[in-house]
Parts: sequence; C-alpha cells; structure tokens
Amino acid sequence: MKPLLIVALLIASSYVPAATYYKWVDDQGVTHYDAQPPEGQEAQSVRTRRSASSDQADALERLEQDRARRARPGEQKSTTAADGAVSEETRAACDQHRRNLAALTEKPLVRRENPETGEMEVLDQEKRAGILKQTRAAVSFCDSRGA
Repeated sequence: MKPLLIVALLIASSYVPAATYYKWVDDQGVTHYDAQPPEGQEAQSVRTRRSASSDQADALERLEQDRARRARPGEQKSTTAADGAVSEETRAACDQHRRNLAALTEKPLVRRENPETGEMEVLDQEKRAGILKQTRAAVSFCDSRGA
C-alpha cells in the first residue's frame, strides 16, 4: 500500500488548481498564453480546467484518505459500512478508474484537456504510459477492496 500512497502524493503535489490565463496573437501571428494580460494589446480570458489525470489523482487521494480514516479508531466515516459493503463514493471512483483504463488500453488516441491552456491535446506515449500505470494501480487497489 505504501507505493500507492507515494504515487498518490506525487500526483497530488503536481496538481495545479484551475486558473485564469490570457490568450492573444502578436503582430507576427503567434499565439501567446500568460497569467497576465499584455499591456496595450487586447487579450482573451481563458479559464483552465482540471484534467483527467488530476481527477484520477483526486480519486486516488480520496481512496487513501478513506483507508487512513479506517485505520484511526473512533472515526465515524469509512469507505465500508458495518456489513463490509464499499461506500458509494469509493465505488464511483473505482468505476471511473475502470472506464479510464478501458479508454487508455482500447483507443489508439486519447485526448485530454491541457490544464495550462484549456485546449484539447492528444496524449503522447510517455504521458499515456504514466497515466496508464497510475490507473492500473488504482484499479488494482479497487479490486483488492472489492469496489
């Protein structure tokens, strides 16, 4: 379980919350993005959104938090009910991981929203391999919990 926790912490530490950026085209026709609008130039506000990988990181983090809560005596909330059933939140996160794994393994191209620009991009093989590894770990964790 420690490797899964380490992966979740690494992913969470790379999380960048949604922010507003500005987009403009200079005199040479080059498109620029920056956190500050340019002086004397009209710029379009672009709101970034969270990517699928950060959603996966959030789901992994929730699973680890639930696991930590179960380990603390006297804690009320748990991922499992008194009869041993898995919570709906955990089940929903695990279902999302399985859908993500199916997309990563079955589709020749996988697109996601770039968290910096807000535009859709095709995952390169390196990013895809990293996300695939994280998703497989999450699904494995879910399977071990019966979720």
